[in-house]
Amino acid sequence: MLFMDVSTWDPSNRDKILEHFKKLEIPEGIDIINQWVDLSGNRYYILYEAESAEAYGAFNLPWSDVCVIDSVPVMEASEFMQLLPKYQKK
Repeated sequence: MLFMDVSTWDPSNRDKILEHFKKLEIPEGIDIINQWVDLSGNRYYILYEAESAEAYGAFNLPWSDVCVIDSVPVMEASEFMQLLPKYQKK
C-alpha cells in the first residue's frame, strides 16, 4: 500500500532529526518512491510503499520521539477512478 507521510518537528529538535537521518536504515518491506524537504523548514514529505503493517511500524515508530508523522494511505487518481464504479449506488 502507498503512503504519503508528512513529518513535522519543533525547530529545537533539528539536531535530533539530523542524527536520525544519519542512522536511517530502511526496513525490509519498505520501498521509498520519492522524498521532499520543505525549504521553509521543519517539514519532510515522503511517498513510499509498505508491504505490511509490521514494515510500516518499523519505518515510522523510531521517529516518534522527535517528530509528528501524519500518514495518509494514497493511490494514483487513475487507479481510484477505476474503483468508483464498484461502489456507486445503483
